[in-house]
Amino acid sequence: FKFVDIPKFNKIRRDLALLINKEVNYIDLYEAARKSPSKHLKNINLYDVYEGKNLPEGKKSYAMSFELLNEEKTLEDKEIAKVMEGLIKIFQKNFAAELR
Repeated sequence: FKFVDIPKFNKIRRDLALLINKEVNYIDLYEAARKSPSKHLKNINLYDVYEGKNLPEGKKSYAMSFELLNEEKTLEDKEIAKVMEGLIKIFQKNFAAELR
C-alpha cells in the first residue's frame, strides 16, 4: 500500500459542456487537456454524452469535469478562470468545440 497525505487545500471542480463533431472521442479531449501547461489540473472526467434531438447534424455533446488543486495554497478565482480559459482555447483550436 502507498499512502498519500490528504491535501491541506480544497480541490476545485469546474464543468464544461462541449458541442463537438461526432468523430471526436473522449480520449482525444483528455489527452489534449493533459498537455495543458497548467500544473493545477489534477483530474479530468467525462460524465455525460448526449447525441440526439436539439443538436446540429453530425454533433454530440460531452459534459466534462475538471479538478484543480494547488497543494501550496487555496486557488483564487482568477487562477481557476485562467486554467479553464486555457482548456476552452485548446478544445476550440484542436476540435472546433463550442461551449453549450
